[in-house]
Amino acid sequence: MNADAHSPKLRRKTRPAAAFAALAQASLARIDACLDPLQHRDDPEDLHQLRIALRQARAVVWAMGPALPRQERDRWKRDLRTLARATSTVRDWDVFLAETIGPARELEPEDTILAAIADTARQRRDAAREAMLATLAAYRDWPLPALHRDLAHLAQLATRARGDGARLSSFARRRVRRGRKQLRALARDARHGDPAAVHAQRIAGKRLRYVIEALAPVLPARYTTRLHRKLVKRQARLGRQVDGIVARRLLAECLDLQAMPDDAPPLPGAS
Repeated sequence: MNADAHSPKLRRKTRPAAAFAALAQASLARIDACLDPLQHRDDPEDLHQLRIALRQARAVVWAMGPALPRQERDRWKRDLRTLARATSTVRDWDVFLAETIGPARELEPEDTILAAIADTARQRRDAAREAMLATLAAYRDWPLPALHRDLAHLAQLATRARGDGARLSSFARRRVRRGRKQLRALARDARHGDPAAVHAQRIAGKRLRYVIEALAPVLPARYTTRLHRKLVKRQARLGRQVDGIVARRLLAECLDLQAMPDDAPPLPGAS
């Protein structure tokens, strides 16, 4: 659980609304730092880092939400969700090309079907990236100013915030317990492998992981260190499972199965 160099210094007696302002400001700075490289180069790692920054910001909003006025909380949730969704399609294609099509082509470099799939995937990925960049460019005009305005007027927000009289330490422990309870319920729903349930479990696990990382200074290490380690391990396993589900969906989008001859050989790694 290495802290980010720019993470704010939280104290156990910090009020939750004030903690939100500090954490959210750091989150917006990370998002801003990730946006510039995306506009000037096409590197999948840049997008990956932006998505991490967005997950961290959304985890902060979830964790501190009960201490915020409903209007501001709902705006942060909505705007960050919209931004995250704008990046998801491109990231899916990047992972598909790197982890499914790339290894398959290394095994069968002369396979014409694989070559056609790769071309189709790259075309769809590039089209999705153009749409994403347009959304990200618009983000800087709106809603980014509204989010910064919320932070600039935090004193006023804190006066109206529900539950702001609580100490951050007790508030944070309650939110972690809430996250664990939700995660257990989602894990039960995902036992039979339903794709939507597995995805929901993975997202909730990531969210709890980032909540623990953000609030680590005010949480008991003996409790959160072991939980964090377990979440990271489970996240890797669920990530492989979800990536496989997405790869099958994208492969189906690229393939026109009816156009393939009946005696066509199976695709490497497509089973």
